[in-house]
Amino acid sequence: MRSRIIIPALALGGAVVLGTTLLVNADDSDATPAAASSQLTRPPGAPAADSAEKAQEKKQEKKNVNTAPQGGKETDAAAERAEESLKDAGLSIPDGWKPVQVRAEKHENNDVTVVRYEKGAERTIGGEHITTVVDGEGTLLGYTRNTLDAAKSTVPEEDTAEKAAFDWMGRFVPEHSKGLSVQWVAKHDEEVHDASGKKHIISGAKVKSHHDNGLYTWVIVDQDGEVLSYERDIRWDGSEGRRATQMWLHDKWIEAHEGTGPQQAAPYARA
Repeated sequence: MRSRIIIPALALGGAVVLGTTLLVNADDSDATPAAASSQLTRPPGAPAADSAEKAQEKKQEKKNVNTAPQGGKETDAAAERAEESLKDAGLSIPDGWKPVQVRAEKHENNDVTVVRYEKGAERTIGGEHITTVVDGEGTLLGYTRNTLDAAKSTVPEEDTAEKAAFDWMGRFVPEHSKGLSVQWVAKHDEEVHDASGKKHIISGAKVKSHHDNGLYTWVIVDQDGEVLSYERDIRWDGSEGRRATQMWLHDKWIEAHEGTGPQQAAPYARA
């Protein structure tokens, strides 16, 4: 297992979303944290780089969100599958949180269900959320905990972070973890906004790994070794220098996908 020193990684710029600003670090796959930090997004409100991109953004308007009816059997069943997968992983949804959106989507070519949990009754882009991505067999492919409680975390040392990540995966997905080799460990920041719009920083250590199958997996942990985020089976598009796999945990990408925000520059996936 190969590891490197924790390196502060420069996060990508934010974008104005529903009255707030959300910062999301793009997934840089094979790139080093330093290389990823040099890839900057277009400033909020700035025009697209060319007319073709403008046309593409306009074409994105009002994309199908694939949202399941809230409160129905489909929603309840999807939430139950998501929570069962979290239980298997030693994770959970806090009391009082509930699904605000359930959507049938793709993770690469695999059918998945994306469940977003919040404290309130409606989705708030840029606000607190816990989101899961689960395939038809109940495999947890993605998880993030963007909460104010998580914003109280600090960054663990390299060895501590790597051990916590692999101890967790060893219990949860032992066969998958055996095929992983660490690429690097780096500080990773996200932003989350409270109800008043105040910005809070969520900091953790991202343990980035490459699987024998050619895809990527990473775990972001806090100083207590608690999982802040997890993604697996992520494909990198080397020809474009950007992630190829969909980004259901990332609000800026979701906005672009839904046509309410601009397409983000590489290394973000195309929406």
